[in-house]
Amino acid sequence: MGSRPFSAPHMYWVGMNLPRASRSDLEEFNHFYEVIHAPEVLHHNPGFVHLHRYEILEADPRGDLGPTFLAIYEATDEAAERYIEREDGPPGDKPRYSSGPRVWEERALVWRMIWSRIPGTVIGSDPPSVEPKSIFIVGMEPGEGGEAELQEFNTFYTGTHVGEVVATGGYDRGSRYELRRAFLHPGGRCPRYCAIYEGDEEVTEAVSNGVLHPTIPDPTRNLSAGPEVWGRRTTMWRHVFRSRGTNNLG
Repeated sequence: MGSRPFSAPHMYWVGMNLPRASRSDLEEFNHFYEVIHAPEVLHHNPGFVHLHRYEILEADPRGDLGPTFLAIYEATDEAAERYIEREDGPPGDKPRYSSGPRVWEERALVWRMIWSRIPGTVIGSDPPSVEPKSIFIVGMEPGEGGEAELQEFNTFYTGTHVGEVVATGGYDRGSRYELRRAFLHPGGRCPRYCAIYEGDEEVTEAVSNGVLHPTIPDPTRNLSAGPEVWGRRTTMWRHVFRSRGTNNLG
C-alpha cells in the first residue's frame, strides 16, 4: 500500500454541503477539518491509511446529485469491516468527535458509503506517489438481468469501457469499485458500482477552463455501444472533483 494513492482495497466516502457559507466560513471549515476532525477520524479508525479531500469542479448538470465537498478515506479490509460493525452496533460504541465552529455544525451530510475495489479493474499507469489533481467519478447501476448478463456487463465495463474513457479523456488511470455499504445517499438508493478516473494537471485545467466536460456525454468520443445489457444501465451521477491535497498517514 505504501505511499501510493488509491491503492487500498476499500474507500470510505463522506460528502457534504455547506449552506450559506461565506469565504471566511470556508476557511474556518477547512482549518477545522484538516487540523482537528480528520486526525480524530484517523485516530479512531486504525487502518484508515490515506485521506483525500476534494471540492466540486464540475457537477452533474442534471441537478443536485452530489456534494460540494468530498473526503475519501482509504481503508484496509479489517478497518472497513470494523467500521461497518461499529456503525451497526449500539450508539455508545461510536467514537465522540470534537464540536467545531458554526459552519461545521451546520454542514449538511449528503453521502456516506464504503466502496470495495474490484480486483483486476485498474486500467492505465501504476498509481502515482502523489494524488491526482482531479478525479472524474461515475456512479452506475446495471440494468436488471440474470447472473450471465451481469457478467457480460462487467466484462464490457472493465475490458472495454474503462480503457476507452481513460484514452479519450486523457486520464492517467481508471479503476472500478463495488458498493460495500451505503449509510447515506439521497433517495435511499446508491449505485452498485462507481468508477474513478484520475486526472493530471492538464486534464484538470481543461475542465476548469471549460474545454473538457466529462460530466456531459459526448457522442463524438465514439465510445463503444456495448452489449444490450450495457444499454440498460443507469448512470446515477457524474462529477469532477478537484483535489485539496492528501494527508498520507499510512
